[in-house]
Amino acid sequence: MNNLENVRQQHPLVICYTNDVVKHFTANGLLSIGASPAMSEAPEEAVEFLQVAGALVINIGTLTKHSAKDMLEIAKIANEESTPIVFDPVAVGASQFRKAFCQQFLQEVDVTVIKGNASEILTLIDSQTTMKGTDSNTTLDVVTIAKKAQQLLQTTIVITGETDVIAHEGKILKLTNGTAMLTRITGAGCLLGGIIASFVNKQLEPKIDDIAEAVTIYNIAAEHAAQVADGPGSFLTQFIDALYNVTYDDYLTQWQVKEV
Repeated sequence: MNNLENVRQQHPLVICYTNDVVKHFTANGLLSIGASPAMSEAPEEAVEFLQVAGALVINIGTLTKHSAKDMLEIAKIANEESTPIVFDPVAVGASQFRKAFCQQFLQEVDVTVIKGNASEILTLIDSQTTMKGTDSNTTLDVVTIAKKAQQLLQTTIVITGETDVIAHEGKILKLTNGTAMLTRITGAGCLLGGIIASFVNKQLEPKIDDIAEAVTIYNIAAEHAAQVADGPGSFLTQFIDALYNVTYDDYLTQWQVKEV
């Protein structure tokens, strides 16, 4: 059985401590793909949730002093419960506050996957990097950044952009499915973190092909949505439907993945 069918049959519980801007979209996207989202942010209930969860998403999009403390506490409980963590360091290069938190988080917490754009991942390994909000520098050498980040941080790295790159245990994959329409809505990358988490589903050491399948199916669904959308507004709706309707056959016939 492939991972997409596993998600749709098992409905893995994905705990999302995520960006306030994207909670509704993320929850709907996860439900559409077949997962079961819970937007739980209370450390007081973390043990009970994480004992049965397939994965935890930590997304720092709307980071505050209070949420930073809770994210650390919940993530450490996830480690204790052997629940995989997908970490999304949104706009980490935009402020010293975000940089300091991510440095502390990665020092104190074991994560399974780190997902971000090239500038975000570069900031994690080079604190001198700066960003304008969530924007990524499109001139960066994405493959080199992914390879170095994987070596230094010792976890799976997913860099998103016009071409997505996955680095895992010395292996690098480039993925070229997708659509520019994803850049015209908010929360696209945040939802991808949740989709990856649903495919990871209890695996502390997922295979690179599992991550590639998650990213590619997400991007193929986005391509399908863009073909029938009139603009960003209708794309949002069509994308939710496309995540519901995308099939493993679509993946097998439309995937664009190569090792480099």
